[in-house]
Amino acid sequence: MRKMAVVLITVSLLTGLMAGCGASQSGQNTEQADAERTAAERSDAADTASGEADGSSAEKAEPETELHIYSIGEDFKNRIQFFYPEYTVTGGQSGMIGDLTVQWHVYSDEQEYRDALDEALEQRTVDLYVVQENFLRDYVESGMSSDVVSEVGLTEEELADQFLYTKQIATDQEGRLKAVTWQATPGVFAYRRSIAKEVLGTDDPDEVQEYVSDWEQFEQTAEMVKEAGYYMLSGYGDAYQVYSDNVSSAWVENGALNIDPHLEEWAIQTYDFARNGYTHGTQQWSEEWRADHTGDGQVFGFFYSSWGIHYTLQDKAEGDSEEDADTESASGDYAVCRGPEPSHFGGQWILAAPGSDDPDAVREIMRNMTCNPQLMKKITADIHEFTNTISGMKELAESGYSAEVLGGQNPLPVYLEVAQQLTQMHVTSYDDDLDLGFQVSMEDYFAGRVSQTEALETFRKVALERYEELEESTGEEEDAEDVPEEEDTN
Repeated sequence: MRKMAVVLITVSLLTGLMAGCGASQSGQNTEQADAERTAAERSDAADTASGEADGSSAEKAEPETELHIYSIGEDFKNRIQFFYPEYTVTGGQSGMIGDLTVQWHVYSDEQEYRDALDEALEQRTVDLYVVQENFLRDYVESGMSSDVVSEVGLTEEELADQFLYTKQIATDQEGRLKAVTWQATPGVFAYRRSIAKEVLGTDDPDEVQEYVSDWEQFEQTAEMVKEAGYYMLSGYGDAYQVYSDNVSSAWVENGALNIDPHLEEWAIQTYDFARNGYTHGTQQWSEEWRADHTGDGQVFGFFYSSWGIHYTLQDKAEGDSEEDADTESASGDYAVCRGPEPSHFGGQWILAAPGSDDPDAVREIMRNMTCNPQLMKKITADIHEFTNTISGMKELAESGYSAEVLGGQNPLPVYLEVAQQLTQMHVTSYDDDLDLGFQVSMEDYFAGRVSQTEALETFRKVALERYEELEESTGEEEDAEDVPEEEDTN
């Protein structure tokens, strides 16, 4: 099973770039952890049955059946504790569902979690486990996950109500669905209402969408925003996820490294935005990027997922540090529209370990937590998490649901539209690492220090050295347009 390679490929790149972009992408995962969940300490071993209290020779009771659940962060544990039928908390890392004891093994550090999980899977001491998207494919393609339909027992009819992209990501190369999720994380364009009114004459989401409906229109609007004294985007990497979610080929095709043309289009657009002053030039998740969200910021908009709107944007719009005490809040000054292309970011998936001692409990937890519209709607209504039943989200999209940070807008119709349009047909276990490496390698290009061709060659060289099993693509690729040598945007 492939371990985390992000650090390895990044270290191979130029040190100056590594420091900037490493904060960008890995910081994004940290923001998700900080915003959505309270980091958990590593769980102790399962509680043991108590001995004879009085030291008598009475026979000990038979040990109870235990269900062992491993998770990264507290999210899934909290969803079970607060929303699962008949769940009772019995301790910090334990609970009961009827007569079944549930033992939680919760970790906050990703590598520590993966090491512990892999050991538990090998020893067959785990029943259910939860993984994040960035390492989901390692487990989907392994023998350590069960077929959700043929082995766990969920039906195609039940699963039909889930958003297609959440299942495509979790389907292995043989067409078997190996994981399911309670959440969907569609991406949207979150823009400042006050700037939209000033520049476009409207802050209505349907009307603003016309100004960002595709990348050509997005760039034309960026020129209008610049002329008014604002930036269209804050960071160089802000639009990357949207582009990467709409590629027409995978990072690895027939054993060869492959750079999809849409990713090259992102690089060209980002270079043009830097050259034309449409981007503020910050690094995602940096202090400067964070400050651009507040009322004092001069940035028109940001690409966010549904969870990011409630957890991250809300905090950053208000100013989320002591340094922001005198900063004007932008909460309520945002609205969301679909943007140029459908996208998503992040999420967690539930997998069933082979050989569970209680397959019925495993099946019922996966069924209730991912196929129960009533339970899903309650999660959305109570904690503002967009959940993974189409019928439930359609119902709430037509309700009085609203988001304070969005000035009372109900964002669910936009989330629903994006989630239904999104497909994920080209996912691989290489994605998280190569996505990061590609962004890092483009930094010198954006700064005008190298041409796009040179930046692409740097990326290819590092990636192929990192993954010796991959070949270089033999496909004909168009020559990238060089940056004039004398031009330097620093």
